[in-house]
Amino acid sequence: MPFYLADYHVHTRFSFDSEETIGAIRKMAAARGLTEVCITDHFSVNPEDKSYGLYPYQEAYDAYLRDSAGEGPAVRFGLEIGEGQYRRAVLEDFLAQADYDFIIGSVHNIGDITIRQTIRERGVDYAFDAYYDEVLGLAEEGDYDVLGHLDLINRYAWDEQGIYRLDAYTGQIDAVLKAVIRRGRGIEVNTSSLYKNCRQFMPHPWIVARFRELGGQIVTLGSDAHSAGRVGDGLAEAAALLKSCGFEAAAAFEKRRPRLWALEKFDSER
Repeated sequence: MPFYLADYHVHTRFSFDSEETIGAIRKMAAARGLTEVCITDHFSVNPEDKSYGLYPYQEAYDAYLRDSAGEGPAVRFGLEIGEGQYRRAVLEDFLAQADYDFIIGSVHNIGDITIRQTIRERGVDYAFDAYYDEVLGLAEEGDYDVLGHLDLINRYAWDEQGIYRLDAYTGQIDAVLKAVIRRGRGIEVNTSSLYKNCRQFMPHPWIVARFRELGGQIVTLGSDAHSAGRVGDGLAEAAALLKSCGFEAAAAFEKRRPRLWALEKFDSER
């Protein structure tokens, strides 16, 4: 297998919370030695979500075709779908007319409100239980290739109250991982929280190791960059984490089919 370092979670100006261009992302990817990036702009079918109705598929696809041509790191066309276990008929209709290489399934909301707001209004205990219930629903019923930032709630709980929890939720996490494996899907290692207060991979390394122990094989790496300056951040460390957990390869995608790139170059754990 050829040597790869691929960033599979990057946002552009077609996400509600980014103003970046594919050209700038590609330039930074080349400077950082990446072989491939995947654009994964936000999409939601929930009218209460702040990204609802703001994703222009055709414009985004046209920009991808135009800006991914020529020399430079390969660019794949992906999407990050929030709460894809709900309004599935609407989502299926949308995806039937779209042409994606890769889909991240993520949970950003609990019901119709954000994780952060849930913590503030209902408390941490309720938020953790409800969050992992939502993630399990997505794992079992959503349309995705990998689950994004599987334990995202830890980042918000840390921001709000300095709380980071894992042990009390290992049973729920196991159920999520088993559902992912049963469906032949994967998880991502998201590096964005390495640079935030909790300074931790998402998901926690224990979850990555447990996924491998249970038989999981498909893992992508993603910076979750919303600006070109963060493209590729932490990916080498994430690749080393995968190798330390027993993975020999990470995944990239084309037309929603996984292909593997070897991890033999990554010898040291963060």
